[in-house]
Amino acid sequence: MGRRITAKVCVPSGGLKGKRKGPRPRGRRAARHLFECWSRVAERLKSARRVALFLDFDGTLVPFRRRPKDVRLDSGTRRILSRLAGSPRVRAWIISGRRYADIRRRAKIPGVRYLGLHGWERGDRRGFPGHARVWIEAARQLLSAGLASFPNIWIEDKGLCLVVHYRRAPASEVRRARPLVRAILKAFDNDLRLMDGNKIWEVLSKEVRGKGEAVRGILAGLSNSPLTFYLGDDTTDEAAFAALPRGITVRVGKPRATRARFFLRNPKEVRQFLERLEAEIG
Repeated sequence: MGRRITAKVCVPSGGLKGKRKGPRPRGRRAARHLFECWSRVAERLKSARRVALFLDFDGTLVPFRRRPKDVRLDSGTRRILSRLAGSPRVRAWIISGRRYADIRRRAKIPGVRYLGLHGWERGDRRGFPGHARVWIEAARQLLSAGLASFPNIWIEDKGLCLVVHYRRAPASEVRRARPLVRAILKAFDNDLRLMDGNKIWEVLSKEVRGKGEAVRGILAGLSNSPLTFYLGDDTTDEAAFAALPRGITVRVGKPRATRARFFLRNPKEVRQFLERLEAEIG
């Protein structure tokens, strides 16, 4: 590769009211259950002319499965989202670490916009410069060789990124694999980004700035200032929570310290939220 460079692990950083014009990062803290505060949310919805709805996919709209290819969106949630996306007051996006084509094929919701690879891939932009593919392929070869002795850890090759899955691995195996993955990726520090996710490590081109940058860019291009909802379950969603200090940000999963203001426990409660949102929108 012709040069010696050091590695750096990128862990994204990550807000109802606020008077500052720009986003202000907040520290992680305990969030409140969204339904306990629904009356406040309903009041904001009444005064909002437009609503921007951002939803993560795996772990948020759908439960996790042992293999990503086994994930499916249930028809009931699909119908609710289709009705919401058809409202003149709502613009809806699904933002995922999956590829654009994959998330679009699995969701199949009329009127919803899709953002793949943490917001990098969208309808008018897909793919990376050629040099990024070269580095990702080189990293894949090294990781495949280095992790060959870890039977419960496997690599998903998405073409434009790599996902190292360890959901099925015992803690002792993960502890041994983590420093190995980071050591292998030191050689690619100037070109690739390592992102920690929910039982995964993702290797992406440095062009991928993360969900926070993606959401800020989309909102900056809107002609109005909508009331923004963002729901996500992963550490990669924390950057989006931080980017929306005046938004209604919701972490999905077991309660823990987060930059989101609220939490919901699982995709079942996310569907209940969508039903409440539809009732308020009218």
